[in-house]
Amino acid sequence: MLPFITPPMPHQTRRIGNAKVGVLEVVVRGGLTVGESAIIAELLASEVSSFVVGAQIADAIAKEEQISLTEAFQILEAAMIGRSLEPAADEIRLRHAERVAQVARAYAAAGQRSQEATVTALVRSRCQQPQWTLEDTRAMDKVLFDALWELAQEEQAAEQMPSNPPSEDELKKQRPATSSSRARTGRRSSGS
Repeated sequence: MLPFITPPMPHQTRRIGNAKVGVLEVVVRGGLTVGESAIIAELLASEVSSFVVGAQIADAIAKEEQISLTEAFQILEAAMIGRSLEPAADEIRLRHAERVAQVARAYAAAGQRSQEATVTALVRSRCQQPQWTLEDTRAMDKVLFDALWELAQEEQAAEQMPSNPPSEDELKKQRPATSSSRARTGRRSSGS
């Protein structure tokens, strides 16, 4: 155990699921562990980045339309989020509608893979199922999957919350008493 000045809050548990799909009791930690993050990274390592797919398609559009790569990428991005475009940019979007759809599919697939990897990591770690696979997660009932994904989102959001380290006064109150109450000056005592 680490020598905490202020110990972490005790973990809580949450029951997820229902009578039809089963009920699991899962630890709520207030964030993902290093191990859980490593599992997610490992499961996603072989995946082609959706950003890379988008950049490759933007590059092709830029060359064909004789516009900058940045402009092409901005057109793709605006098309995917439904932001309106200027008429010239909208014409480019329409000419490349299939490519825009391809990028949108790549981003949606990447989002789904990320969810599956995250839920798999939680099952492996918090349900003590180290052999659990992505295929097991894909076969999971949607109710359980959605509840585990919601927990993961809450845990990740908790990591982003600003921490309030204890003040100097709070730390002084929490320090254990020492055997000597004299203040140390760094000088050796002469014994007198």
